[in-house]
Amino acid sequence: MNTPIKLGEGSLTMCDVWDFRDTLKPEHEVVTLSRYLPNYSSADKNNRHHYYFRAHNQDPKIWTHAVGIVMDLLEDGKDVLLHCVHGRDRTGGVAYVVLRLQGFTHEEAHAKMVEVRPSQEEAWATKIPMRRPLYDKIIEEYLNQLR
Repeated sequence: MNTPIKLGEGSLTMCDVWDFRDTLKPEHEVVTLSRYLPNYSSADKNNRHHYYFRAHNQDPKIWTHAVGIVMDLLEDGKDVLLHCVHGRDRTGGVAYVVLRLQGFTHEEAHAKMVEVRPSQEEAWATKIPMRRPLYDKIIEEYLNQLR
């Protein structure tokens, strides 16, 4: 099971398309980063936000838009369910940046992500450090947009 990360009055939960139905709760605002919405998306009454981009996109502005969706929902005290196909690349990158923007250090963000989604521990052990320069640019872009 994927555990929520409490952030202010809201929370962030990560999953993939295979454990989406088991993770989804009535209170979730769903942020889908996959090309296609799940084909059973009409079966629930959750609010949905869909934003697709390729997982290996290097443009910080593209990623910043997804981060902004999640940050806005969290600022409104919403419980966010964030997912893509595998729940590791787009989901992991956006979640990592959100945690950093919420005050987590690199080490704390990485550890918290593994704690709540242990199935991605091995992937994130290499991907997060490798993509950290991109994630730092996304954080900078997000903060610049706030000014």
